[in-house]
Amino acid sequence: MQDQNITLTELITRATEHLCSLNYSKGTISHYLNTWNLLKKYSSSKGISTFSLNLGMQFLSDYYGIVLDAKLPHFHVSLIRRIKILEEFKNSSKFCLCHQKNPKKVPVQFEKILKSYQKIQNDLQLSQSTIQSKSFKIKNFLIFLNKERIGNLDKLSVTHIYDYCNSLRDYSSLTKSDILFTLRDFLKFLYRENLITKEVSNVFPIIVSNKFERIPSFYTKTEVSKLLSCVDRQTKIGKRDYAVLMLAIQLGIRTGDIRQLKLEHIKWDTEQIEYIQQKTKNPICLPLLKNIKYALLDYLKNSRPQSISSNIFVRHRAPFTSFSASNPFYEIINKYINEANIKTAGKKHGLHSMRHSLASNLLSKNTPMPVITGILGHKSSNATNLYLRIDTDKLRTVALEVPNER
Repeated sequence: MQDQNITLTELITRATEHLCSLNYSKGTISHYLNTWNLLKKYSSSKGISTFSLNLGMQFLSDYYGIVLDAKLPHFHVSLIRRIKILEEFKNSSKFCLCHQKNPKKVPVQFEKILKSYQKIQNDLQLSQSTIQSKSFKIKNFLIFLNKERIGNLDKLSVTHIYDYCNSLRDYSSLTKSDILFTLRDFLKFLYRENLITKEVSNVFPIIVSNKFERIPSFYTKTEVSKLLSCVDRQTKIGKRDYAVLMLAIQLGIRTGDIRQLKLEHIKWDTEQIEYIQQKTKNPICLPLLKNIKYALLDYLKNSRPQSISSNIFVRHRAPFTSFSASNPFYEIINKYINEANIKTAGKKHGLHSMRHSLASNLLSKNTPMPVITGILGHKSSNATNLYLRIDTDKLRTVALEVPNER
């Protein structure tokens, strides 16, 4: 919004119209208006006609007694959002869908360097998720250097690198090796681009990586069945959640692929699901199983909000857009895991664990490894071999007897 001197009354009018255009419910709009009208009375009593975030925060403090540094109840968090979106709309004519903690920022002196590194990763045609992951690791390294008062990378020494490695001592060896691979690549980039004068990447001549350190988390068929039974399929949210869970449980589709699944990927006539995998960029064709087909049809006909998004799964709160990349349906599965009282101690419990559970189920049925590789969409059977560690019963049958065991 260009007019920064717009009156509070006009700002509220335009913001309300925007809420309506995004199909917010009448009840939600009413809640927002109640707060905004109280803000108008408050600002009028102060002789102020224009809106500022400081004014809004002072109103919340004086009228509701909200202390920003304290742990706030849900209602107070909602009130703060109603004020913040006025500021957002004033500055950009739009609202953020949600407010999250501000992510760590790369130190200013290193911003251009990180962007240059990211550009090279883009030129290599790496996936966006891979680039984000590498950027996150590099950002932590640069933040560490900044805390060590390294304002210029010319001052970077082997000692600084060793100190950073020591700061990772509480990480698992697998996570640590993953960080070091990225760090070594970044250090090579710095030297190639003449951003540092010494070749320091050779401090990692060998990085030990043990992919077999952790056994993939999985859940038994009984636990998975119990989880699904907790979904209330009579509600609109339940219909959506059931369809999402079925795609993960019965087909092992990755979270990102479920999020971006489109109607065009569902081949109703041939009863297949065909799409390009986000992670591998490889095409995959999966069977449209009857129970999945009926779950999708039930969701599409009786639950999915009207939306311009081409994605199958969209938000059930206005605006009815597709889910953002930061929403991996983590809350969906955990809601039902908790309701089913399934123990998760020592296990991962995101949607991806259902992919591991599918592999376990297939292994228990003596499904050939190449078939499992095809179902999971792995590039090669080497990746699938990691799942062999899940089938402990089969491993016991080939275990060698220990001589002289007592």
